[in-house]
Amino acid sequence: MYYSDKSVAFFDGAFLRAKDIAISPFAQTLHYGLGVFEGLKAYHTQHGVRIFKPKEHFARMKATAEALQMNFDYSLEELELIAYQLLEYNKLKNAYIRPLLVAGDHMALITGNNTAKLFMAAWKWPRYLGDKLLKVCISSYARISPKAMPVMGKISGAYVPNIMASTHAKKHGFDEAIMLDENGYVAQAPGANIFIEKEGMLLTPPLGYIMPGITRATVIELARQLKIEVRERTITVEELLQADAAMFTGTATEIAGIATINEQPLKLPYAKSQCARIAEAYDELVHSVHEPAYTII
Repeated sequence: MYYSDKSVAFFDGAFLRAKDIAISPFAQTLHYGLGVFEGLKAYHTQHGVRIFKPKEHFARMKATAEALQMNFDYSLEELELIAYQLLEYNKLKNAYIRPLLVAGDHMALITGNNTAKLFMAAWKWPRYLGDKLLKVCISSYARISPKAMPVMGKISGAYVPNIMASTHAKKHGFDEAIMLDENGYVAQAPGANIFIEKEGMLLTPPLGYIMPGITRATVIELARQLKIEVRERTITVEELLQADAAMFTGTATEIAGIATINEQPLKLPYAKSQCARIAEAYDELVHSVHEPAYTII
């Protein structure tokens, strides 16, 4: 699904056949989850292939690596070039791009190992949660606390609770989960941020316990352009269950509308919601070009 015999990926300074890349079994990332990844999306537009907000994604990755004291010498421009070259090598025009910083061989419980290696791959990937309205549940697995580790980026080990939440939801017939923070407030989905709609206004949890999503920030910008009021504040479970409409937002997810929460239908038909307006505006944005695109021949 993610690669074939002909797929090319980037690893430790070189473009290689994906099937030939090997990561050491002594890598600290495998044993303790000390790794940083990102997710970017490329779209084929009428003016060429364009990765959506690459500098923002790579800047977040570098900031997270710095917080973990992982060496990461690539510039934003170098990372963006590698991503576009991957698309060209693999002849991809609509694709998901996954960079990962892999820590070196290290069994001690300390950071600061300077042998981390960059891996990056790209593949065709439909919207992560599909195109239909979602049936979701409130999870018993909590979003990781900022008291435990930095939450401003995608740290590999931090995603174990997210995997458990999503797996538990799917085993019980739901499409996805909603995770609460340690104080019992709405946080996010395992791989996406959440917005709820109430009386034409959008509410979304504030930064602190949640992933500061780039798609989330884009949605806030779009809402303001559409004259839709957005408030960033804590959201209770009661408010969540009484929402008129709701949606998940994320790079892989894009915009995913929610039909039911804990099997309770939301009040407003999704097609008539502000969420649907946002989804339409987002789709138009990512398929347009506001900066030079990279043309793949």
